[in-house]
Amino acid sequence: MKKNILGISLILILIFVTSLWAQNAEEGYQALKNGDYKIALNIFEPLAAQNHTGSQAALATMYYEGLGVQKNEKKAVALAKKAAKKESALAQFILYDAYENGKGIAKDEDKAFDWLQTSAENGYPQAQITIAKMFFFKKDYYRSFNWAQIAAKRNVTNAMTLVGNHYALGAGVPQNDAQAFQWYKKAAESGDAEGQYWLAEMYFAGRGVPKDSVAGKKWMTESARQDFDLAKKWLKQSAK
Repeated sequence: MKKNILGISLILILIFVTSLWAQNAEEGYQALKNGDYKIALNIFEPLAAQNHTGSQAALATMYYEGLGVQKNEKKAVALAKKAAKKESALAQFILYDAYENGKGIAKDEDKAFDWLQTSAENGYPQAQITIAKMFFFKKDYYRSFNWAQIAAKRNVTNAMTLVGNHYALGAGVPQNDAQAFQWYKKAAESGDAEGQYWLAEMYFAGRGVPKDSVAGKKWMTESARQDFDLAKKWLKQSAK
């Protein structure tokens, strides 16, 4: 009987501790998002020491980017490795970037790609658009389009633009100006500068939409406001 009571008590303690971890970690994530780095650090450090995966990944991000702490890429990589083994997609993406650029660890493009693919498969949106672009530049359009679609469904704005590029060029899919226009429009309205540029071009050329120079100028200007080089060059040329 005593054993059963003790067993129940231990389960309740574990539930309480896990819940407390989750609550504290959530406060840390919010602090990190708000730029309250000292608060985030005070929350994540003890949790990371207790092997809380999300806190290890968050702390790795802080050291990798130098957010509220002195940048320490080696320490970031060590933390990311611990979290990555426990399926943290964020930590896996950090390892991709570290191996790709030789930051905090020896450069290794094969390991970089492996971690990028793992992170993408585990649902990290930035990994999904990164691998989509990688495949696009390698002209592996089928895989590029698939990953771009997945990321676009997660509201990654530059993934929406990439899907539009596939349709505009007929890269891996049948060429379709109407589809390209819709994807560029969605990306542009979501604030993507490249999407705004290509939407403007669609309006000017009348591709997938009736020609409309007023709408074209509007979106070209929006893109230029975000320092998109092609848009700035276009406006400079048009002013001559």
